[in-house]
Amino acid sequence: MTAALKTRPAARALSPLHRIAARLDEAPPAARKRLIAAGDALANGDFARAESLAAATLPEGASLALRLIGLVRERAGALPQAFDALRQAHLLAPADPDGVRDLARLARRMGQPALAADLLTRVRAACPGDLADAQDLAAVLRDLDRCDEALAIVREAMAGAPDAPHLWSLLGSIAAQKGDDADACVFHDEALRLAPRDVPILANAALARLDVGDAAAAKAACDAALAAGPTPPQAAAVRLARATARLCLGDLGGWDDYAARLAPERREALAFDIPGARWTPAQPLRGLHLLLVGEQGLGDEVMFGSMIPDLLAALGPSGRLTLAVEPRLVPLFARGFPAARVVAHASATLAGRTIRSAPPAGERHGAWAPMGALLPVLRPSAERFSPRAFLSPDPERLAHWHDWLATLPPGRKVGVMWRSRLMGGLRARRFAPFEAWAPVLRARGAVFVNLQYGEPEAELAQAKAQGLDILTPPGLDLMQDLEGVAALACALDLMVGPMTATSNLAAACGVETWILAGNPPWPMLGTGGWPWYACVRAFAPEGPDDWTPRLEVLGRALEEAIGQAPDLG
Repeated sequence: MTAALKTRPAARALSPLHRIAARLDEAPPAARKRLIAAGDALANGDFARAESLAAATLPEGASLALRLIGLVRERAGALPQAFDALRQAHLLAPADPDGVRDLARLARRMGQPALAADLLTRVRAACPGDLADAQDLAAVLRDLDRCDEALAIVREAMAGAPDAPHLWSLLGSIAAQKGDDADACVFHDEALRLAPRDVPILANAALARLDVGDAAAAKAACDAALAAGPTPPQAAAVRLARATARLCLGDLGGWDDYAARLAPERREALAFDIPGARWTPAQPLRGLHLLLVGEQGLGDEVMFGSMIPDLLAALGPSGRLTLAVEPRLVPLFARGFPAARVVAHASATLAGRTIRSAPPAGERHGAWAPMGALLPVLRPSAERFSPRAFLSPDPERLAHWHDWLATLPPGRKVGVMWRSRLMGGLRARRFAPFEAWAPVLRARGAVFVNLQYGEPEAELAQAKAQGLDILTPPGLDLMQDLEGVAALACALDLMVGPMTATSNLAAACGVETWILAGNPPWPMLGTGGWPWYACVRAFAPEGPDDWTPRLEVLGRALEEAIGQAPDLG
């Protein structure tokens, strides 16, 4: 793309469509008339007419028409085609910063933050006084975990606009990502003082409160944001944050807000390509043939799977259940629920959105539902949870791992892991740094077995250099072979780690599992325990995450548990 950009103030408070409208005086009269009609059609949701009218202005309308075509395609969900139109518009008008801004916005939507950062860097170099450009670039750099660069940009922008509330809010989100919780709260408070009814600022403040374990304050901020007239995408994001806050407080009415996770207004929301009617709570379950589709992460599929025994009872003897789960879970769920038909769901990415489909063609069902849709019906209160083991390993593989563990030194065999595979952005702060695990790994009487997937070699070497052995099970793919992971977990005496797919799998199999929870610990549902499973002990934060003291407590608890239990060798 051409690097030349003319310096020109941008009306950044306007939407992309309004920015195009502000430039219509540059087009010939006939083209201008068609572009106005195209904009009206777009505003009315008539994408085909809007694109046809805009295309009819070519070549006279040139870059403006192509930018409008790109916007039409973006609104219609055809993101790659939209990007192609915007790229052509930029080639025709390389000095127009608005065209590059459109490309950057779309690149971010399509999951290409590095490209968005490059584009915004060029725009900001040409328009250095634009606060919105500074904010957009800093936000993208934050998402790329380039927090120091993001901070430098925000501080430079704030030198000329010290009372810009969105810059204070962005400063707070960057501080939160770096783990500077005290500073983050101060920055968000200042943003709220400057703009107490601004929806994004209230939403960011709510997330910051969740990061430090203050669910009540997070809920209050979400309530204020929803009362301030959010746009549909903003409302969906705020409702999802409020769901987290309500569930942390033990308010299981929060399942209503949790439905926002699948709101189509959310760019990140999972979409479904499944024929037939979608089940609603108004439809009786008794006698229904239901297709239940796994959603969210793999760990959530397992955790939500704890409802299936109750669902089978609700369907009754004349009902049928088809379970569509992550392919790696199929044999485990098939063994655990022989009364159900278990198939694998499939996922694909289309126009930047994940689309899930299931089951195979030709399968008929009375209705289908995402797994989480059953939560308000089957888990409306903590008293309705009926924790039990519901998965079991393959007997032969279980015997194999029992034999291998018997070759290890004497002591209680403790499976350990310490992080997720995906650790970018805010996810990293949900997990204790590996160095903080030392008090646990020094527990006397424990023989630690590695359950950490996702290239843990550096951490294993670091532990070994400190005289802390974590033994790796030979020949087991800890990420892909979930049958093997379940069998190994069931052969162990205890599993210790954060909330991940592996810890959920161990707990679902009835393994004693100790979970080191991070903020916000919503699966605890305000109970102080882990109501989804019968065999989980939670080590939860009280306020901001306090990894070191909590891991010291966990280490002492482990030594105490080992001392009280007989050594089976």
